[in-house]
Amino acid sequence: MVFTVLKHLISYMRAYKPLAAFFLIMLSLDLAFISLAPLSFKVLIDKAIVPQDMNAFILILIVLTISGVICLSAGILSDYALAKLTARVQKDLRMRLFEHMQQVNIGFFQKTRSSELLSYYSVDLPTIERSMNVLLTIGLQSLTVVTISTAVLFYLQWSMALAILLGAAIIFAGPYLLGSRAQAINASHKEQLDHLIGDVQENIKAQKVIKGFNLQQAMSDKFADRLQAMFLIHYRKNVINAQLERFPMVSLLVVNLSIIGFGSYLALRGYITLGSLVAFFTMYTSMGNSVFNLTFTIPTITDTSVSIDRMNRLLHASKEATGSMPLTSQQNTLPDIRFSGVSFRYNEEQEVLKKIDLHIAPGTTAAFVGSSGSGKSTLVQLVLGFYEPTIGHLEINGHPMKDISRGSLRNQLGVVFQENFLFRGTILENIRVSKPEATKEEVMEAAMKAEIHDFIMTLPSGYDTEVLDEGSNFSGGQRQRLAIARAIIKNPQILLLDEATSALDPISEAAINRTFKELSYNRTVITVTHRLSSITGADCIFVFDKGALVDSGTHQHMLASGGYYKELWDKQNGMQVSNSGQEADIDEERLAKLPFFKGIDTSILQEIRSLFNTETAAAGQPVIAEGEQGEKFYLIARGRVEVSRHNAQAEGGKQRLAILEDGDHFGEIALINNVPRTADITAITPCVFLTLQRKGLHYILSKHPEINERVRETLKVRK
Repeated sequence: MVFTVLKHLISYMRAYKPLAAFFLIMLSLDLAFISLAPLSFKVLIDKAIVPQDMNAFILILIVLTISGVICLSAGILSDYALAKLTARVQKDLRMRLFEHMQQVNIGFFQKTRSSELLSYYSVDLPTIERSMNVLLTIGLQSLTVVTISTAVLFYLQWSMALAILLGAAIIFAGPYLLGSRAQAINASHKEQLDHLIGDVQENIKAQKVIKGFNLQQAMSDKFADRLQAMFLIHYRKNVINAQLERFPMVSLLVVNLSIIGFGSYLALRGYITLGSLVAFFTMYTSMGNSVFNLTFTIPTITDTSVSIDRMNRLLHASKEATGSMPLTSQQNTLPDIRFSGVSFRYNEEQEVLKKIDLHIAPGTTAAFVGSSGSGKSTLVQLVLGFYEPTIGHLEINGHPMKDISRGSLRNQLGVVFQENFLFRGTILENIRVSKPEATKEEVMEAAMKAEIHDFIMTLPSGYDTEVLDEGSNFSGGQRQRLAIARAIIKNPQILLLDEATSALDPISEAAINRTFKELSYNRTVITVTHRLSSITGADCIFVFDKGALVDSGTHQHMLASGGYYKELWDKQNGMQVSNSGQEADIDEERLAKLPFFKGIDTSILQEIRSLFNTETAAAGQPVIAEGEQGEKFYLIARGRVEVSRHNAQAEGGKQRLAILEDGDHFGEIALINNVPRTADITAITPCVFLTLQRKGLHYILSKHPEINERVRETLKVRK
């Protein structure tokens, strides 16, 4: 373990050999004086004090003073050199970690908690810096003093020196035996610290949900459990570190008493002079302290060994696969994209895509649609080169993706993701991030096309407005429009839109869709959406279900031929949302497609329709909570919600059950009885719901006993 740590520390310093050499030379002068100073007692006593020689006394003091000044100056210079050396090593390690993170496969980030990645910088790198300082000062000083002192002690009295070496073996026995146990405990402590940081980080980001569901006490109780686990491992870490320090201290005390007795006996018998005895004891005391200091470095080495192992897990993580062939942009030639027998799985348990064959012709607009989890967004990630197909081939311009340079590919791509991230900085910098050389006029033009310019101009600082953490000072829709502007300014050959308008109101969505239509000229557009009304004009629509491509064609063609696309269309068709996004309505034909209202007379459906109310929810807002009493039914006119259930074993304490979108419904059991909800429902995007109160439906059914029982039976079956 010690040699492994030293090997890594030396490798970190290799880039700064002249500075490291200067440090070692200066330190050597300092250590030579510290190590040999106790020997001056022998010279002083035997050559000056006992013979009463004043001239010798003055000469010895002058030599000691000059040597001390020289060595003290060398020590100060070594401090400056070490400070610069450790700072440069830290800078290199930070850059090395950060650069490697940019190249690591994106799957690594999806499997690794962000708190663990942050702890490399907040915990492990400081540990390595502390280790360098300790080993290159206390450690190196102590080792040098022990080595020189041992040689001098053998010169003064070999039998006593031999006894000291045997004692030193006893001193190091404890730390050696406890080393592996200490390393395991330190590793567990760092792991618990990762979890603790992760919990705090997650809690900060989830404050809206926590307060919306009144989870403050539950979160405090959960954190108390985490702190208890942290307390236990922290206690064990403190105990083992105390033992690593205590055992050498006790051993050193025993050796001290033995050497004092043995040395005094030798002087009493006349085997050594008084000067030699004083020099021996002084030298031994210095050596003993150095031995103790060496044992003191063991916990530091143990801790550093854990940190190096943790960092190596990141540094050895698989890099993103990338080819070397550049995908050059040629005038009047747009990329041709083809999937041939592509299957893909994130892990062994679940196949996300199953034998996909599709072709996106250059300059066309292709739409990927299907229910949540059908594989639409995964296809976009394959086009981006985030992952390689497990089976089959993805080809661009006839070249396999694995052969194409990812950098050259992405230079021709513009993308708007489902979840839009904004960097700290100004609005101007965030829009310009995809094209750093863009002028402010180009930025403003892109913002106008993204329907965000007018809003920006209302801000006191305009385009120089600072963006806070992850864009928290903007709404979801505003963040999405800024992300759209970021994609537009790049003027890419391929435009990827992954639910690009999901957070926008109907008016903004219509305007942005018009912009996308204009942008589709002379470029290839791939759009992923669950809102079918926005892609009726696409050149080709690809329909997915459970990872398989089940249908493809134009909107009109697939409506005429029936099938899964028509089912999706019928589910969403028949509901209207006002331009403001605050009002919604449903027609009788769409109402009749709900299983429990199927076959009911139109006049009765008109009565039921009149009972529906419109409700809205912002992104991240709780809609219903598990355990609360249910008394109304929800139909999603617009938006997406997450269905989840509390599960202590799942990450974040919640298990996702489903994602529901436009046309889906939930809470129908509440139309029969006022029963507790069995899951949490949270809005993912801004949502508009049509809701029906239980008591309202009961009033209609009481007027029509002939359908009352049938509706109730249908709902019971669904239960």
